[in-house]
Amino acid sequence: MTRTITLRLSDEAYEAVKRYAEAEHTSMNAWVEGLLDAEDMRRRCAAHGAWMQANPAVTRAALSFGAANQRSLGAAGLPNLAGTAE
Repeated sequence: MTRTITLRLSDEAYEAVKRYAEAEHTSMNAWVEGLLDAEDMRRRCAAHGAWMQANPAVTRAALSFGAANQRSLGAAGLPNLAGTAE
């Protein structure tokens, strides 16, 4: 379900958003949505990074699993992250 949220901006903030949106040839609504999406992703990545630092055993296991997958791809003659098939 879509929810509508009303933002109240100071005149200065409104004019700044308007300038940025015009510079990107987009609507103010689309510009703000993009800004909020970027902030959401930044926060999610920061939380994931903190979780990974707090769980080093999981991090090591994930890296080991990824390395094994890359070796398997190479052994099967498929491209790996290095862009080569071994």
